[in-house]
Amino acid sequence: MKSHVELHVCNYERKDDENCIQKGSKELTDKLKKWSKETHGKDIKIIRSGCLGKCSEGIAMACYPEKKFILEATPDDSKEIKERLEEALRKVLES
Repeated sequence: MKSHVELHVCNYERKDDENCIQKGSKELTDKLKKWSKETHGKDIKIIRSGCLGKCSEGIAMACYPEKKFILEATPDDSKEIKERLEEALRKVLES
């Protein structure tokens, strides 16, 4: 079964430059992966991605099928991100 909603979270680490790993993207990805697996099975998939080119704007994420970036995130924003993903899932299932 294919996922209905995917969240690609930058887990890129580059030396001598600002990056999402420094800002806590690994911790955030781990939290979201655990939550999505336990709560939504395969309907919402969290994917560790390479650089999304937005590291200067906080932890960078791309949400599909919305094709929207979530920027300026921190590990403390997991509740808001979960709500946004659940809203995206509702929209997909209603269409």
